[in-house]
Parts: sequence; structure tokens; C-alpha cells
Amino acid sequence: MTDYNIYCYGLIIAAVIAAVIGIWCQRMNPASLAFWEKFPRNRTAGTIIGFLALLWCVPHAAPIVWDWMQGWLYPLVFICTVLGCLFLDYLFSRALGGILILSAIYFLHESFTFHTPAAWILAIICWIIGIAGLFLSAKPYLLRDFIRLIAGSRLWRTAATVFFMFFAVYTLIVGILHLTRG
Repeated sequence: MTDYNIYCYGLIIAAVIAAVIGIWCQRMNPASLAFWEKFPRNRTAGTIIGFLALLWCVPHAAPIVWDWMQGWLYPLVFICTVLGCLFLDYLFSRALGGILILSAIYFLHESFTFHTPAAWILAIICWIIGIAGLFLSAKPYLLRDFIRLIAGSRLWRTAATVFFMFFAVYTLIVGILHLTRG
């Protein structure tokens, strides 16, 4: 599988995830708030996503660490995953923030590498997603506050739904365009 194919399938996977999040935003209501406002602290989902985010960081860290540390990168993923699971609060929120940052960087870089149609739209979306990831990593309770906001306000629920559905439609279209062009 080439980098180009990974990018194309990544766009399609991102479209599916964005559509699921958009549907979730639209279905959010005060009745389901009691369940969902606890989710940013979920350790199981946070551990899994955090582990994936740390694995994704290894190829980025490899060129900048000393030679003697190269063999320690993958074991450190496991060690840091366990330490994060044991000692971090709002683990899901922090891990989601990390995945959002890495995804934004990846899609932004590859959109210019592979000449994505209307790449400026994807760039704006990536900036929004990346900034959201930075906020979630720095202040993880903001995911809980966002969940409360979309559960309580029809305007915010609609805005979040429109954003994620636009993101889903755009990435699906460019992903398919890239696959047919490829």
C-alpha cells in the first residue's frame, strides 16, 4: 500500500467518523446528557485511543531522538500508555486531543503533497480540528462542557452537526476523487 492509497482511505475513514460524530451531535439531548458527560473521563476508550496516538508518534520521534533511544521508542509507548491509564484524569479527552492534532497535521500535509482539489477547504477544517485538539489536550474538561453545550442548545447542536457533516461530505468526495484519479 502506497502513501497515496493510505491518504485516500484515510480521507474516507475520516468521512465516516465525521458523519458518525455529526449524527451523534444531532441526536444529543438533555435526556442522554447523564451518560455522555461522563465519557471524557472514560479510561478504557482513552487508553485505546492514547495507545494509538502514541504509536502514531513513534515515526515522528524516530528522526529526532538520539541513536541510543531508537530501540526504546516502542517500549516507551507501552510504558506511557500504562502510566497514562493509571495517573491521568480525563484520559479519553486528552487522547482524543492527541489524535485530533496528529490527524490535522497529517491531512494538511498530505493534501498539499497529493494536490487535493480545493485543498484550502481541507486546510481550514484541519486548522479547526487541530486547534480543538490543542484545547482538549490542554483543558480536557472542555469536551464535557462541549457535550453539555450541544445537549442544551439547539443552535450549537445544529452548528456542530453542520460542521461535521460538511467535513464528512467533503472528505468523502475528495477521497473518492483521489481513488478514481489514482
